[in-house]
Amino acid sequence: MDPLTGALRVFREPEQNESTLDPAAVRKLASEITGHVITREASDYEASRLVENRAYDRYPALIVRCASQSDIARVLDFVQKQGLPLAVRAGGHSAAGFGVCDGGVVIDLSGMKRIQVDAKQRTARAEAGSLVGDFDEATQRFGLATPVGTCPTVGLAGLTLGGGEGALMPKYGATCDNLLLARVVTVDGREVEASQNSNPDLFWAIRGGGGNFGVVTGFEYRLYPVSEILAGALIYPAGRISELLQAYIKFTGTAPDELSAAGLILPSEQGPRFLILAGYCGQPGLGNDLLRPLRALKPQVDAARATTYLEAQRNWFPASAARPSGYFSANLFLPKLDEAVISTIREATQDTPRRFMLLISNFRGAVTRVRPTEMAFAMRQPGYEVDVSANWSAPEEKDGAVRWVKALRDKLQPLSHGLYVNALSETSEDLVKAAYGPNYGRLAQIKKKYDPANVLRLNQNIKPG
Repeated sequence: MDPLTGALRVFREPEQNESTLDPAAVRKLASEITGHVITREASDYEASRLVENRAYDRYPALIVRCASQSDIARVLDFVQKQGLPLAVRAGGHSAAGFGVCDGGVVIDLSGMKRIQVDAKQRTARAEAGSLVGDFDEATQRFGLATPVGTCPTVGLAGLTLGGGEGALMPKYGATCDNLLLARVVTVDGREVEASQNSNPDLFWAIRGGGGNFGVVTGFEYRLYPVSEILAGALIYPAGRISELLQAYIKFTGTAPDELSAAGLILPSEQGPRFLILAGYCGQPGLGNDLLRPLRALKPQVDAARATTYLEAQRNWFPASAARPSGYFSANLFLPKLDEAVISTIREATQDTPRRFMLLISNFRGAVTRVRPTEMAFAMRQPGYEVDVSANWSAPEEKDGAVRWVKALRDKLQPLSHGLYVNALSETSEDLVKAAYGPNYGRLAQIKKKYDPANVLRLNQNIKPG
């Protein structure tokens, strides 16, 4: 067992059901599905219950590794008859640990990973257990891609359902903007398709509304020709946070859609330092011309180079940005990075936990050309998304790390307008409402239609309206 597992039980769901399951009911469930039922006594239980964020150390009564839509329908029926809490896991990267629950049942989609690419039509179908890296490998065989996240082990399902951000976003929009249809199992066991022409209300809701409305089992995406790009990190000396933030703002203010640039503040032995993760999905020579202002700032490391899109997707973040243990994250959307924001960030970096990360993503281009009400994902205005996180490897570091994240979030909150639900370790009703803004009321009504009893509540929950 991971030595941190017992020490980091810091965020437990208050809702627990530790009653012993009826063995006969479990045997019946196992006989009715083609997937794999994992009980607490099983040899693979320990590995199967762990999620990426080790701050969450939960013990479900049952994990069901589903192999089909019918498996999922049977598990949904079982959970409701047994009165148990339910978690749905795809990649297991939920910042709030929603891929596992105490005393309940986990629908584990990791066995459903088939991906089919239609190069002629430039579309791809992917089952919900697929990871970002799986999808990139499949589509890049044909020189194609769609906007997805920059961490290969993130689940495609959670990424898409929360919105989906990545390096191609300025050029081609969010992941959910490129979703053509989804296959969904509703809580009453129906297998339905969601698209512009079939159950359009459900299609509207799942593009940003998370796993609130059903268990999504498969997706179809629009693809674009993307192969060789210019990508890499420019790493600057410590102690230049304000200067480099101002330069980053100026640079992104004139950048074309083909160019993505994210600012990253990370600890180093010399103190907090600023990185820019740059990507250009056009001719690398043109990209090099565009990067001249960043290179004129004299980075210590300049790793931006011509590479394949697939290689860039595997290597966006430096090793120092890894979060190998428990972490806590908060998120805000800022319409602008003015002097008040820069000053607040600079002050926060003067007294940080040992391990922290500030990721500042620029919103512009295609993602901002979609109306906020066109789908549930409502972050559409130009500006900057700020993801604040801190992680720890020893229990005594946890309180200070969480406190620092919350303090910076609270100072920036009055200047913010919205947030990204996929990046939250803390998900109060107020935060969820802030994420969806004017879309929340419609989401609540659709939730009432598809999940009136709120069976799917272990998520960034939208309560039935």
